[in-house]
Amino acid sequence: MKIGILGAGTVGTTLGTQLAAAGHQILITNGRGPESLAETVRGLDQPLEPVTVDDLLDQAEMILLAVPWRNVRDVLRKDIDWSGRIVVDATNIILSLIPDIQIDNLEGDSGSEIVARLAPSARVVKAFNTLPFETMFAPVPTGFRRVLFVAGDDPDAVSTVSGLIEQIGFQSVAIGPLATAGRQMEIGGTFSATE
Repeated sequence: MKIGILGAGTVGTTLGTQLAAAGHQILITNGRGPESLAETVRGLDQPLEPVTVDDLLDQAEMILLAVPWRNVRDVLRKDIDWSGRIVVDATNIILSLIPDIQIDNLEGDSGSEIVARLAPSARVVKAFNTLPFETMFAPVPTGFRRVLFVAGDDPDAVSTVSGLIEQIGFQSVAIGPLATAGRQMEIGGTFSATE
């Protein structure tokens, strides 16, 4: 599958490398253009193809949203036609990190539902956001797999993302729709930091 990753930080490059190792073609982009990613992708274990945002949106069969929460509204522009593609929301509602961690006050809303409203023609699936990456990709005892949770309103999209999760060595657990399970996967939710 040709998977596009919006965001080339730790989340985007780590997941891109893992998915490329599983045999997928990975396109990756950031807000500064493909030239700015040349050095980043040169140092990775797997081939990731730096492209423009427009090329990624034009070519990718699935999109992984891996930008900081403060950039989500800018990236999910109103003029984008998602055409029913899956958008995997790997964001957390964090506005700033250590030493002054700030969580966005959504006043009863949820991040995954906001993403779904910003990309109304997409099938949004929440995944890859409940564990820090140093925990997510830490070694596990032989014979065990770490659990990653998945939420979404479209069963086929959830199944597709669950399959990707299992291809890269995790146990996928689908826990329900965005309105309930998506909230439970956010910072402070029932499944946040749960292995």
